[in-house]
Amino acid sequence: MRRYLLAHLLLSSLLPVHADETCMFISQYESNLTIEVNTKDTSKTKGFLKYKDSPVFEFTTGIRNGYGGQYFSIDTISTSFPHKEENIVSGSLITIVGNQSGTGTPKKERRPGLKKVFFPNFGINYLYSINDNSPPSGSRFKENEKINSIFRAAEGFWIPSEICKKYVFYGW
Repeated sequence: MRRYLLAHLLLSSLLPVHADETCMFISQYESNLTIEVNTKDTSKTKGFLKYKDSPVFEFTTGIRNGYGGQYFSIDTISTSFPHKEENIVSGSLITIVGNQSGTGTPKKERRPGLKKVFFPNFGINYLYSINDNSPPSGSRFKENEKINSIFRAAEGFWIPSEICKKYVFYGW
């Protein structure tokens, strides 16, 4: 019995440990906001947009078939069964390298730089998702730090972590 236990321990210590990697996007100006996605599948991945490490929305991104490019989707987190998420915004994910388009810059014009992504229409769609389709009046959101932080981040760039290079399509 002892011999089997010792052999099992020895073999298990020699096998590589497989840990799931996490791709993380951090808001360029709102460090309390991050997007963390699972990296099991490279063509489509899911995770969460988090505020101070607490999930706020579901986040999905993937690479389109055919024409190059990447899409994103931000949805409410479903708390019911069957799942009934509501889409906040979805569309094309725009990539930037330095001050150049990540997918449209000709090879001879490409220069290295900070890689970042942008989610068009996230801010306006977020506003309408929390506001029953009416624009804010006065300073209704003035005291809500989380909502204001999401607004500022939604209109800005997100910086992907190093592991995201496998999962974000830059075109070069």
